[in-house]
Amino acid sequence: MRSTTPALLAALIALAPCLAWPQSAALVQTFEDFESAKAAHKTADALKYAQDAVRQTAASGDNAELIELLRNVGDYAQQVGEDAQAAVFYSRALELQSAQLGPDHPDLVPVLTAMADLAVKDRRYSDAAALLLRTAAIERAAFGDHHENVLATLSKLHDVYLADGKTQAAADVAAQMRTQPAPSRALPNRRYVLKQGFATVRVYYGTNRAPSGDPKPAQFYGKARGELQYGYLDVTIPQIHQEAQLETQPRWLEYTLSTDPASMRAHYVLLDKVVPLPQAEFVRSLRQQINDTRSKDVFIFVHGFNNSFEDAARRVAQLAYDLDFDGTPMLYSWPSQASATAYAVDEAAVGISGRRMADFLETVVAQSGAQRIHLIAHSMGNRALIEALQTYLARRAPEKRQHIFGQVVLTAPDVDRDYFTDAIQELRGAADRVTLYASDNDYALRSSQFIHGAPRAGTAGDVIVTLAGLDSIDMSAVPADALGHSYFAANSGAIFDMFRLLWRGEPPPQRCGMSNHKSNGTLVVWSFNSDACKGDDMLEAGVMLKRFGDLARDQVIANIKTLTDPSQQAEWKLVLAKLDRLMPTINQPGGAPPGGAAK
Repeated sequence: MRSTTPALLAALIALAPCLAWPQSAALVQTFEDFESAKAAHKTADALKYAQDAVRQTAASGDNAELIELLRNVGDYAQQVGEDAQAAVFYSRALELQSAQLGPDHPDLVPVLTAMADLAVKDRRYSDAAALLLRTAAIERAAFGDHHENVLATLSKLHDVYLADGKTQAAADVAAQMRTQPAPSRALPNRRYVLKQGFATVRVYYGTNRAPSGDPKPAQFYGKARGELQYGYLDVTIPQIHQEAQLETQPRWLEYTLSTDPASMRAHYVLLDKVVPLPQAEFVRSLRQQINDTRSKDVFIFVHGFNNSFEDAARRVAQLAYDLDFDGTPMLYSWPSQASATAYAVDEAAVGISGRRMADFLETVVAQSGAQRIHLIAHSMGNRALIEALQTYLARRAPEKRQHIFGQVVLTAPDVDRDYFTDAIQELRGAADRVTLYASDNDYALRSSQFIHGAPRAGTAGDVIVTLAGLDSIDMSAVPADALGHSYFAANSGAIFDMFRLLWRGEPPPQRCGMSNHKSNGTLVVWSFNSDACKGDDMLEAGVMLKRFGDLARDQVIANIKTLTDPSQQAEWKLVLAKLDRLMPTINQPGGAPPGGAAK
């Protein structure tokens, strides 16, 4: 087999959920040829190699891998406009998955949705409606008539009927949607208040992306490198939002007739506004924002590989909303190409972005007025954060490098393990607590390790990093996205752990779902069981406790008494049960008081 190239890495990362580890050298070669043709925009060749990969995977007898591969190459075919090919891939995936799981299994929903998207794009509205009706039936059976997923699917069906000119059918669906009770958890005590079907999260940002010249928020910053820019952005979160989900506008929506802004904000997490500011005006606006919020904390999020500015903005806003973060969310965005085929380009870009971020940290630390500054990095973004911290601290005398930051959370770092170990030993005194989230089921990092020939710092198992002063959390048991790479924000249990960490700064033994074992006979590794801590009701219980302290239980009981809908009462009774579990652990000695203590 010939030497590995960046194209192979892109293929491994893009298709890791379907191949995990390749079964043969021939299959690896096929994927490399596929990605090379894709990068060269040779669509016909790329689809030929995709079909070869399907045949080879089918011959291996592993239906699970084959189903995921068919869905991935179906996505590619749809993206390049080869709708007929995409339909073949999707239909085969649906047939295999239905035979394996049954015709009404919830896991069929993604491929049914993809097929509906394709049908709308091809103006086959009757086919799209049939697929969405099947999806809604599956979701109703799995989640109940009043679940947000059902409402979202009905909304899509409504748009399809409108596009097909079936106004009465659209009106009937709209009537069904109106009978669904609104989510009952949107209380005034939450940080972000819902108005007109959505909430708005304001995020302050720094970026060394160059402006694209396009005024549309989603395209305002592009892929090119530029000078350090400052500003703020607004992201809308829909009322139907589910914790740990990132409701994304489907590609087919542009082909329907119902794309007005109000409807979009009510259904999807959207980057709604980008406002660039000169540095001095940025500082003035940020200081005012921090002064006006309940908490004087901020967190700065650094995104990873294959993320656009829009992707990163939506993710940081989702985190702030789900965490009920009382302070000010911030973003540092480096010029990722937002392409699975551009791993090498992203590596070069992130390598030079750390120093720009160090200048951003200088501004925020010295001039924002924040009491605590937390740092959260994901994947390749950990490289930018580590470089930024090294540069920032090198400008200070040793005695002035301690406890500058609050929590530093390093999630799934795509960083060489040995380099990471050396760097963190130098940096850990700069923060109150440093946390590593790692997983042995992170297929993106497995692919990166395959290419680099060395373990990545975000890998758990036998190679998990253990250091004095570093909380190493094994998140291998946390289910999340297909790549197992975004578990920190795509799983409600992981969200709740970060909620506790940012709110109270607690060590692992005081947080939910933690058990430990020794690594190398001395240092502790913590294993996280997300099942013990997951669910909207657990987070809501935490929010109530954060807001009302010892009076939280009385507040929940009072809320239950005001409700008349039995399903809403049942939801809040679950919150009450979780609250009864949480209160003894929150009230034990050693934690910060509710609301968090400033440094």
